[in-house]
Amino acid sequence: MRKQLSVIAVVAAMAASAETLAHEKHKHDHYRPPPHAGGEQQLAKGTVFVDRNGNGLRDRGERGVRGVSVSNGIDVVRTNGRGEYQIELAPESILFISKPAKFDVRVDENNLPQMYYLHYPEGTPAVADWQYDVIQPTGPLPDSIDFALTPSKVETRFHAMAFADPQARSEEDQDMVREDVVNELIGNPFNALFGIVAGDVVNDTLSLYERHNQMFAQIGIPMWNVPGNHDINFESPNDQYANQTFSKHFGPTYYSFDYGQVHVVALNNVQYKGKDQGRYDNTVYRGYIPEAQLEWLKNDLRYVSRDKLILIATHIPLVTHALDGQGNRYDMGDNINTVNLDQLIEILKPFDRIYAIAGHDTSNSWKVEINHTHGWHGTPWIAHTLAEVRGNGWTRGPRDERDVRAATMQDGNPNGYYVLRVDGTEVQPRFIPSGEKGNLQQRARIVLDPMLAGTRDADGNVIAINRGELQPGTKVVVNLFDGGERDRVELSLDDKPLVPMQNVLRTDPFMERQHAAFAGTPDAFSTPAPSSHIWEYPLPDNLAPGLHKVVVVSEDEFGQQAMETFSFELL
Repeated sequence: MRKQLSVIAVVAAMAASAETLAHEKHKHDHYRPPPHAGGEQQLAKGTVFVDRNGNGLRDRGERGVRGVSVSNGIDVVRTNGRGEYQIELAPESILFISKPAKFDVRVDENNLPQMYYLHYPEGTPAVADWQYDVIQPTGPLPDSIDFALTPSKVETRFHAMAFADPQARSEEDQDMVREDVVNELIGNPFNALFGIVAGDVVNDTLSLYERHNQMFAQIGIPMWNVPGNHDINFESPNDQYANQTFSKHFGPTYYSFDYGQVHVVALNNVQYKGKDQGRYDNTVYRGYIPEAQLEWLKNDLRYVSRDKLILIATHIPLVTHALDGQGNRYDMGDNINTVNLDQLIEILKPFDRIYAIAGHDTSNSWKVEINHTHGWHGTPWIAHTLAEVRGNGWTRGPRDERDVRAATMQDGNPNGYYVLRVDGTEVQPRFIPSGEKGNLQQRARIVLDPMLAGTRDADGNVIAINRGELQPGTKVVVNLFDGGERDRVELSLDDKPLVPMQNVLRTDPFMERQHAAFAGTPDAFSTPAPSSHIWEYPLPDNLAPGLHKVVVVSEDEFGQQAMETFSFELL
């Protein structure tokens, strides 16, 4: 049995936490070109080499790198002892490598990894009236396609960053992304090795990619990106050409890379159903991993050690149990979950350490434990729907002194980002509310529900703050940001021993009040949605008048501890 959390132990833990803050190629018997391919395939060949002088070109004396995975989108081959590879490559496809743990790939001026080659001899075909820039003709296949690597120290303990849905539709939205998130991350204050954006890089306005990349480049780390449903070329007649603008800027829509003991797998699970479905209709796409992509994943994982952590990044959640503002279960629809999760689970079964991140849900952050109920009989793992950079949207909520909107999610979670603390194959995802740099222990919001009587006048104007008369049935309500049902939250009232709080599925009273206060105004919030990370404690009805103190300590399912304090006055 786990012991009660001690306030002193939690403080000590938080302080400590803040301080540490087969080279032979594989071929299928019958090669099948990737789904984007058209025309006759050719033999692509080249060398993966150590770029000693950093010029991106293979010069005399720069040795090849053995055992690097190279893929055409389905097949995966490995470089030989001289760093050489050869693989069939069809037109309208992308050649890419999987970054080894001991090396870094080149990045461009915007810190975007350059581990791919676009093979579109005639460019994106004119199958639509393209609204945004698509891939320009790349010409004939070069005699040699070489990939440059630079040696890197293998860090088994490191930090990475995760961002879900920056999702700016306009330049003003991007101003808020910069002010609210990028500014406090300039210079890489968390010493992260890389970042990953889990889709919806922008919000339909694909011309904003260049400015987005320039802004995120200021963080100073390689930034890997996954496409979302708002990164689609909606004029495309089908899924085949749905991500042409994304690929022009970022390369492949699915890929893998290694850092330390972690193998990161980025998957594109947004399947576009075509422009005839209606641009903004939720039925225009579904969460689905295509067969060709699953086949690539099988081939990619063939060369990955079974003792590594597999970190999966998608846009649409693998699975979520979240509820919308009307109380409807999201997991009943195919546009919020991955409908062929069972096929992915089957491929992952040889591995014991897995963690998955996703974005997409603008109302809830949620964690689902993947276990026997999903057909998984190994060590349970978490499918984590992240709280979003854009929260509930850059048009929601009042503006602050920076003119940035509150953007709080419908479950009461602030908008923000994540620092992933990796130790070998263990990962701790720490949610950071935007604007909270330097206050990393801010992990919860505490309110009373109902409010104390006498805090508002007849017109609803504030006359007191948490100072008034106790109403019958009043509860202390804690929203543990990005928490989950397996977390533990305890409360101490007036220095008494800690007691457990009850996890309940309900809307956050803070969001209920915000929604009511701004309803019908340009600063309105969306309808509050039930949250998985709310805890309650009923206050005694006979509390004496005077000041009362509340201390809340928590430990999440990843072992991270935190403490929050609160006080109120009874008349």
